[in-house]
Amino acid sequence: MAEIVVAVAGKVSKYLVAPIRRQLSLVAPIRRQLSYLFCYRNHAERLRNQVQTLRTARNDQQITVDEATRKGDEIRPAVQEWLNEVDQITGEAEALMRDDQNMSCLNGWCPNLISRYQLGREAYKKAQVIVGIQTARNFPDGISYTVPPRSATFKGYEYDKTR
Repeated sequence: MAEIVVAVAGKVSKYLVAPIRRQLSLVAPIRRQLSYLFCYRNHAERLRNQVQTLRTARNDQQITVDEATRKGDEIRPAVQEWLNEVDQITGEAEALMRDDQNMSCLNGWCPNLISRYQLGREAYKKAQVIVGIQTARNFPDGISYTVPPRSATFKGYEYDKTR
């Protein structure tokens, strides 16, 4: 008798919980889309903070690259690519932050909802990309490598046969 009750209760709970899970799975994307619109300033501020952190990390890395270059070492291609990627993404983020200034009409009395949504979404996405770039900063092989010395060749040198 108890086994039958447990089996029936299991089936009933399965059919009750499945629609709730489906509803919860629909709530998260809707909430995220609405957050782009209503929390655009938070997303833009987070982007500003991420850009500042990335800029500091890039400056630290550039100091190390300059030091290695002064020593005569070659910079690894992965490091140079990372520096170029940082320059590109910070340029895009700064352009996006400049667009933040043109968000409303009539001195803020009439907000432009489409621009808010687009700015919030792009700021969120760029901040995610910046976090990925920051985690890719670790270079296990180092920043640079030593270049083997060039072989010395003498042109026009004649060997003295007297020795």
